[in-house]
Amino acid sequence: MTCNIKKYGIGTLLLLAIAILVYGCKDFTDVAAPSNQLSTETVYTNDATLNSAIAGMYSTMANDNAQIIQTNLSALTSMCADDMTYPTGNDYDGFVNNSIPINDTNVADMWAAFYSSIYQANSIIYGVQNSTQGALSDSIKQNATAEAKFIRAFCYFYLTNLWGDVPLALTTDAKVNNSLTRSSQSAVYTQIIKDLVDAKNILRKDYFFSSSNRTRVNKYGAMALLSRVYLYNKDWKNAESYADSVIEKNTIYNLLDPSEMSGIFVQNNQEAIWQLSSSSTTEYTSEGSYFQLVNGEIPYYALTDDLIKNFNTGDNRLTNWIGTKDADGTTWHYPLKYKQNANSSGATEYVTYLRLAEQYLIRAEARNNQENTNGAVLDLDVIRNRAGLGNFNSSANQQAIDLEIEKECRLEFFAEYGHRWFDLKRRDRADSVLGAQKSGWKSSDVLWPIPSTEITNNHNLTQNSGYK
Repeated sequence: MTCNIKKYGIGTLLLLAIAILVYGCKDFTDVAAPSNQLSTETVYTNDATLNSAIAGMYSTMANDNAQIIQTNLSALTSMCADDMTYPTGNDYDGFVNNSIPINDTNVADMWAAFYSSIYQANSIIYGVQNSTQGALSDSIKQNATAEAKFIRAFCYFYLTNLWGDVPLALTTDAKVNNSLTRSSQSAVYTQIIKDLVDAKNILRKDYFFSSSNRTRVNKYGAMALLSRVYLYNKDWKNAESYADSVIEKNTIYNLLDPSEMSGIFVQNNQEAIWQLSSSSTTEYTSEGSYFQLVNGEIPYYALTDDLIKNFNTGDNRLTNWIGTKDADGTTWHYPLKYKQNANSSGATEYVTYLRLAEQYLIRAEARNNQENTNGAVLDLDVIRNRAGLGNFNSSANQQAIDLEIEKECRLEFFAEYGHRWFDLKRRDRADSVLGAQKSGWKSSDVLWPIPSTEITNNHNLTQNSGYK
């Protein structure tokens, strides 16, 4: 099933999200839809309907909005930074040149996709809270609420990092949501942390509810995202602590060996913390479809020379995760992290939003900012050694280590869900790095424009600086 979410107001998206909860989940179960299928007062009368709603929430992200919050999230942010361009196909000049028009459909679709998932999460939280006493099993009830809070936090993390101050919708009331003002980024982060801490305190440590598949978030997924959120807020102590807790859980999580790096996104591999299955029938992801060369043509998306020149000879990431195509006198490099596409067969790949390598680099940065340079270099070397590189200079100063961490994050997470774009912004490096490469760069370009249709639908919304 595919739902095309267009440029609706926030309140209208609520009704769409609830409809998806009821109808979209039919791909996963045979549970009948609740009779109040378009009501903002949905409640769950038994475990089956609640499980169906949870499945629908994940399905919206994994299937209905796959291209938007998977391929587009990775590609558009990479073009806004300095990692990617497009040789052919759609016109992405607004992203490459950081001159995005306020009516850009890609931006509007991204906004709508994240808010759609937020409203599904809000509906689940509301439905559980208002269910009849004894109608739901305690364990399923608690876990469902925790998963919904994680998804809400995950979506708000991306919303606030793409747009800054955003409406903070925590209810299923369309009238309220249609008139929300923009909440400050600090307020959004406060809610994100609250939701993730709540989720962390409730979620199981294993993957019991997804039959041992890593496709539903567990306690360590909440902790992994918390470590990132604390890092972005310069809470170095908590960032290190949560990353440390995930890294130490080596009975579940381990970095893949260098010989296994071509399978970095294979389903349920030991490095994966949270994945999404592409669907119940296909073995490839949206990224696998769009990033690869399927018929030998020029790549749809290409990696920049600036990114490629940062890889050292012998780097396993260069050989395992990057493809090369010579065409018309030009050598194109393109992302090849995802190996499966429509023409492939073999091991299934899953979308991977959280993986263990990030936790080492989070801990390295957190340690370095607490003047534990030795510990920071040890974590850096774990990632460098896995890539086939030697140890970093153990006598380097704090600033040199910080720049190396930034570089390793870029090389490890290129074409993955905004890492490079967000790193440049949160480190206050966008002006110096992108300003030197892009002639029209302005400091206000660090935020995307609020979609013009959203401002039309809700006059309480204001536009970001630099956009008209």
